[in-house]
Amino acid sequence: MGSFFSGWSKQSPLELVTLPKIKEAKDRIASALPPTPLTLSTGVSELSGREIFFKWDNKFKTGSFKERGATNALLQLAEREQSRGVCAASAGNHAQALSFHARRLGIPCKLVMPVGAPLVKIERTRRNGADVILEGNTLDDAYQYATELARKEGLSFISPFDDAHIINGQGCCGLEIVEQLSAFDSIIVPIGGGGYISGIATALKALKPEIFVLGVQSEWAESGRLGQHQTGKLLAPSTIADGIAVKRTGRLTQPIIDARVDKVVSVSEQLIARAIVSLLEIEHAVVEGAGAAPLAALLAGHLPEKYRRTVVCISGSNIDMNVLQRLMERDMGERGRLLRVKVSVPDRPGSLNATAGILARAGANILEVIHDRTCSELPGNVDIMMVMEVRNPDHSREVVQELQRCGVQSKPY
Repeated sequence: MGSFFSGWSKQSPLELVTLPKIKEAKDRIASALPPTPLTLSTGVSELSGREIFFKWDNKFKTGSFKERGATNALLQLAEREQSRGVCAASAGNHAQALSFHARRLGIPCKLVMPVGAPLVKIERTRRNGADVILEGNTLDDAYQYATELARKEGLSFISPFDDAHIINGQGCCGLEIVEQLSAFDSIIVPIGGGGYISGIATALKALKPEIFVLGVQSEWAESGRLGQHQTGKLLAPSTIADGIAVKRTGRLTQPIIDARVDKVVSVSEQLIARAIVSLLEIEHAVVEGAGAAPLAALLAGHLPEKYRRTVVCISGSNIDMNVLQRLMERDMGERGRLLRVKVSVPDRPGSLNATAGILARAGANILEVIHDRTCSELPGNVDIMMVMEVRNPDHSREVVQELQRCGVQSKPY
């Protein structure tokens, strides 16, 4: 590629990322990366009152869309650049994609990841054979370190988003969608650094200029605002949408977003969390925060009402299982499906079993039990903290009433 930042030249961003170049990228990577599925979601369609199609770009080997861009960039390295190796910064998905395909192609690879990157992404990147360096608290910190490392060691730096080869590779998703779905009027795409939406929007606006392109970012990392009105900072130290936790879009991507994306919206952490759980419940799909952000925007009503046939891009599935469990428990609590009570029962054999029997008859599912013999207000009694799954808030009240009817003292905790 010949330059430190691969895919850069004196051409404008709109000249570097074009439909012909995206088509070339599609041909280049076709043998390694077959198209990802696109399916109609009957559940979300009923929920939203529209026809909703999911583009499952989490169905690559490394669990995210990043493989298209990484493969396209690696295949355009000169032989000398391949022998020296590549370097990149990533919150996880670009690192996994680049390391996986670099190993496949026999190219040495160094990846710089933020210290707080999800453990699952760090370990998978290491298993791909990359030299992983943890540096900085944010992707931007890691990015600065990686660029300096690449300069010092003569490595080809491959940006996760600010690289024409990366963007053209990501644009292949737009071509796939047009081939898979003959008629649709809108698409929702997550925005971090902007490479994914820049490529998709370029392809779609060239083929179907009437398509409404909606970009989505986390409210804690508003990187891709139209008109370059960017905060340039992360508003929170962490976000469940770590894949799009970027301070600002790139020098290449922002002009493309301004020209080819119709609207950019922000969604809250709570909405993203709800979307993650909804995808698990409705589609039986494990999706990371960045991948669920487009659904969060849809369910929040950010898509104009006139658009009735919509593609929602699911960009990744690399979420830490501990995080997923916490999100599920929190969502259940917010929807009144978790009941936490402290009961006081006689400290003698059979008391816990009797209490469990009352709860079973009331239809509550016990998830957690904690005994406390030291703090009971009544001598001879034991306090038991219990977490239960219930159907809804009404059922929660019924369970408490049944405990009272059976003479078991209880109170929330």
